[in-house]
Amino acid sequence: MIHSFKKYVFNQHLFSEDERVLIAVSGGVDSTILCHLFNKAKLNFGIAHCNFKLRGKEANEDEKFVKELAKSLKVPFYTVDFDTEKIATEQKTSIQIVARNLRYNWLEEIRQKFDFQYIATAHHLNDSIETVLYNFTKGCGIRGLHGILPKNGKVIRPLLFASKEEIVNFALNEAIEYREDASNATDKYSRNKIRHHVVPVLKELNPGFDKTGFENIKRLQEVEKLYHFAVEKIIDNLSFSKKGELNINIAKLQNCPAPASILYELISPFEFNNDQVSQVLYSINNESFNSSGKQFHSNEHTLLIDRKHLIISKKRLIENMKFSIKKEEFSLNFEDNNLLLKPNQKQPKAYPKNSNIAYLDQSKIQYPLTIRRWQKGDTFQPLGMHGKRKKVQDLFTNLKLSIFEKERVWILESGGQICWIIGLRLDERFSIGPKTKNCLVLEFSPKK
Repeated sequence: MIHSFKKYVFNQHLFSEDERVLIAVSGGVDSTILCHLFNKAKLNFGIAHCNFKLRGKEANEDEKFVKELAKSLKVPFYTVDFDTEKIATEQKTSIQIVARNLRYNWLEEIRQKFDFQYIATAHHLNDSIETVLYNFTKGCGIRGLHGILPKNGKVIRPLLFASKEEIVNFALNEAIEYREDASNATDKYSRNKIRHHVVPVLKELNPGFDKTGFENIKRLQEVEKLYHFAVEKIIDNLSFSKKGELNINIAKLQNCPAPASILYELISPFEFNNDQVSQVLYSINNESFNSSGKQFHSNEHTLLIDRKHLIISKKRLIENMKFSIKKEEFSLNFEDNNLLLKPNQKQPKAYPKNSNIAYLDQSKIQYPLTIRRWQKGDTFQPLGMHGKRKKVQDLFTNLKLSIFEKERVWILESGGQICWIIGLRLDERFSIGPKTKNCLVLEFSPKK
């Protein structure tokens, strides 16, 4: 087994011989054997043990055993006690989840404090197979079928090559003592049910099920790599980011090989779920109604079906925010935007092409100026329409602005009248003309 262990560590690039590894040891056969393999391979390691205070005297005996193991192997030993049941009650979370979080958080603290490069756990091949079966039963995507990964950040699993039977036989042949955990024999946990009832049936169908499972997991891990490679290529072709928002081309999404999978990969990082993926696809594929403007929500984001794109934006608190500018003020910073005011300027020889620069007739300006969000019902007199009024909402429609783009629009008012829909349109009532003596030049720098 020592040869297979070294080979697996090398092939999976788990760590180098000069790096220090902190092994999480319960005292059971798996973690105990892992320590002996590290020792036989003459690797640099330490032992860490968590006492969760869940099994009374047995838990204390486990801690004592692991401490003696570290002493016999002449390696550093670290231990901690947790009142797991009390913490689980306070957090209203299952004991399993609490114990797992406590364990990994503490191991990471020890890793950093005592200069270990990795944390090793003793998950083995059967654990990985049981994980695949459990995930398949509960429902999962391609990620759920790759089993337990050999390396995940700073956590490594050097025993995934070995079956439980091989580990126990190695312990017997080498006369290695270990502790038995009585909870492994019960059906209290779902994984134990798979271990005790499902796997034996599968082994009746295929006596070499462990080996077959190992090979299948390797294939599925390769398939997952190909899947992500293809997904990345497709995503690059149909999506882009603009002003902090993700835009997804609807037509390209509909024409890609697997729209549901692609959409899930795109929107799941924003906490949208599978049901919402189905609802979005139904909305854009159903020609019997116009889905433009329909919205879907996660905790922190909104997905908007726009005319040609799905747009994902972080939720913003839209308030009736108002900012005032006095006559003696020449700049205003608001909501990460900036407005620069330059009074007493001459008329330009040519109007700037930059829509974020505006020239107003200074004689028509009343202070204080007000900057606010646009509101439904707002009207203005667009430049060039000779006194005719128009709804701001109609301007947005003509410009084909999305709901998110509308939310970002600011209005500049003078004397209670709109003088500039910032970055979009001037109001004719405040425009410069042949009789204009001085101009107020406004330069708007929007949030990037």
